[in-house]
Amino acid sequence: MPPQPSPTDLSPELTHGKSRFVRLSVNLSSETSEIFKELIERKGLSISEGVRRAIAVWKFLEDEKALGNQIAVIEPDDSVRKVILL
Repeated sequence: MPPQPSPTDLSPELTHGKSRFVRLSVNLSSETSEIFKELIERKGLSISEGVRRAIAVWKFLEDEKALGNQIAVIEPDDSVRKVILL
């Protein structure tokens, strides 16, 4: 029996010999899954679009951190809270 792919294996869907999409299987805790469902429902997004946006935000934050920049939250009263990325 051939080995089963792990949940983190990426499987490209081929279109005319070119990879157009990658199918990704992930395992989430029930708490994380519920939070994700709430977020995508709030924005009216598909699961795929929610994942794309989450990755885009993560990349943005990591790129800014790599540039030596800091991330902050500005409250309505103009107070600032620094966001610490681990």
